[in-house]
Amino acid sequence: MTASPPRFAAVLIALVLGGCTSTVQPDAPVALSPVTRQSADPEIPVSVLGVGDSFGADLRGDGHATITVTEVSAVPAAAPGRVRLVVTVAILLDKAGDPITGGPENFRFRDAPGTVHKAQTGALRPALPSVSLTTTGQRSGGKLFFDIPAGSAKGGYLQLMTGNLVHALWKV
Repeated sequence: MTASPPRFAAVLIALVLGGCTSTVQPDAPVALSPVTRQSADPEIPVSVLGVGDSFGADLRGDGHATITVTEVSAVPAAAPGRVRLVVTVAILLDKAGDPITGGPENFRFRDAPGTVHKAQTGALRPALPSVSLTTTGQRSGGKLFFDIPAGSAKGGYLQLMTGNLVHALWKV
């Protein structure tokens, strides 16, 4: 007769915690309770860079790209109490891997109060395009902006993302 996986685990835990004398019978019912963490999950280290610094991104298929935030400036927005945080980005595909698309959809801005803003393009030239990166040496670049409350940029972070995963931060 074999013990079910939960019962086997209970026997194994009892052996480890109680020495070599098991207090749990292999066929006895085992009450399982959910595991709850006592503290927050450890944070995954993310590069924190300054404006002008480059981030080397490892890509699928053994590819590599260098992303540089070359300039950040705040200009008045049309709405009162708001500014446009204008960001200039340069992308270089150092080594082609699997085809990947990069562009404004990969950037967010987390302002000092913690609000996350999506990148916008179109109002400033040259706009950062969404481009398929396929060839070693391929370059892309341009401007994107974030419409944010005045005064919220200082202490904020530009985030390089895929989906919900943050790869790098540039402190503003």
